[in-house]
Amino acid sequence: MTDKLYSLKYEPDGNGCPHFLSEKVVPDEWEWNPYETKPFDIEIAKRYSSKITDKAIKFIDFDFYGTDSRYVSDKFTTLCNDLSISFRAIPIDITMRDGSRPEKSYFVFLSASHISILDTEKSIYEIERLKENGAVAMHKDFPEIPVYSKIEKFIAKNLEFPHLFQCIDIYSLVCTDAFKNESLNRNLRGLKFIPLDEGFTYDPWAGW
Repeated sequence: MTDKLYSLKYEPDGNGCPHFLSEKVVPDEWEWNPYETKPFDIEIAKRYSSKITDKAIKFIDFDFYGTDSRYVSDKFTTLCNDLSISFRAIPIDITMRDGSRPEKSYFVFLSASHISILDTEKSIYEIERLKENGAVAMHKDFPEIPVYSKIEKFIAKNLEFPHLFQCIDIYSLVCTDAFKNESLNRNLRGLKFIPLDEGFTYDPWAGW
């Protein structure tokens, strides 16, 4: 039976987990796409650094941050390794405005597992269609999977999933109960777990 699943989001608190990480990243372009599907195939030739530019941010100690580009701490990657999660972590050297460094080491997180989990027979949803001809819009990286414009009732397939993966259907990281519980046990900061159940709705235009 499918374990409980959660959409993983960043939860700021303004105290080590800023609402917005104002920064200057060098170099200013990644060598990968935000939703990279084959992270192990990328050749990383550059070294990345980030300088926090907001003087109101005195320190950071989040373990997970971001939406498209995700920063994670060494505590987060250790948990992933302990749960045999497939991912690639690219080091990023973060310095504060005063030149000091956080106590934790940070990485850009790229999931190596991309899975469609929506049970289309039991869920209630709408599919995006092309304005030009009304044809079903298909995911550009996974052409066999449609783009969902709205999901009103989300039922996951009755399968076993990795403890953390990129859900193709809702463009979000999704985790299991085991990942959530271990995150809480280890006091990982900045993580919000939104249950993927019948009460979950996905509407990219309205926010959720």
